[in-house]
Amino acid sequence: MGIKRYILLTLIYMVAVGLYVYSFNGELYSLDIFGVSLNLPIAFWIVAPVFLLFVASVFHLVFYNFKDFLHKRALNKDFETFKEVAKLRILGEKGNVGSFKTEGFKTVGEMLDVMKFDATVDVNLVDEELARAHALARSIYAGNYEDLKKYKLNKENPLVIQNSINRLSIEPKYAFEVLKNCKDKSSELCVKAYDALLNFASFNEIKRYDFAPDKRTFRRMMERYLDADDSFEMDIKSIEDMLEQFNADRADYLELAREIKIKLSPDALIALFEKLYNTKGVLAADAYLYVLYDLQMIDKIRDILDNSDTDEFVKFKTIIFLRDHGKSIDLDKFLRV
Repeated sequence: MGIKRYILLTLIYMVAVGLYVYSFNGELYSLDIFGVSLNLPIAFWIVAPVFLLFVASVFHLVFYNFKDFLHKRALNKDFETFKEVAKLRILGEKGNVGSFKTEGFKTVGEMLDVMKFDATVDVNLVDEELARAHALARSIYAGNYEDLKKYKLNKENPLVIQNSINRLSIEPKYAFEVLKNCKDKSSELCVKAYDALLNFASFNEIKRYDFAPDKRTFRRMMERYLDADDSFEMDIKSIEDMLEQFNADRADYLELAREIKIKLSPDALIALFEKLYNTKGVLAADAYLYVLYDLQMIDKIRDILDNSDTDEFVKFKTIIFLRDHGKSIDLDKFLRV
């Protein structure tokens, strides 16, 4: 029963009782209360306890209705907070789970704090805001670039990082902005930005960011350097420096010899690998011998082989032996065996 109906019916009841009593006894009755003499109809004194009970019950109802109102308001606020925290969890943020006021939502908040959103799961969310956040996160993890500005997410948020990586695939020059603000060069985003830079930037632009070259990045730069349709250029000294920096092995030097011969003149090719042979010794020996054989400088090869140990340069000794006996051989295939 609502409090308004309760008040109305109680008042009607008291009036009815008072009139009923007054109808058969309209006499007055005197009562002393705290030294004050009250001379009132008997009907009034009959209704007075009911009225006092009525007043007390109204205060009781008002108090608990107000308490219930505060609880429901707290529940509504916690529900809105829950939706906000759930949205942030979907978007990879923590959210303030300590702001819940009701016991049930406090438990839910503790659960949310340790839960992780799985973008691979397809769920049907009724709430529009949560559904939009879910769709946004799924889109990003599917490889699409989305505008996240209005959500004001942390820069270290995995979703923000993935979104930036996605942007690099459709807007390679965004790599300049990423690398300009890179504090940890080993982070996934910085590495991806550097990889994107390798595909379009000039050698001087790449060097500006001072990433230590590894074999993978060196190979990518060499691919561009050797591509006749690419304007990418490197100087020989830089190539030597990079080989030194990532500790190139014999296979790396030999692979370089195979590839760079189409780019350099014979004199420049011999000068490069002779220098590498003199500074790196056995590491660059196969590459130097390969260049000499490719240019048919057989006498120079014989000088090196004659001054080597028995177990050194076995393949090249075999190649020269077969050549001397009129046998042809595919040098590249033989050296790859």
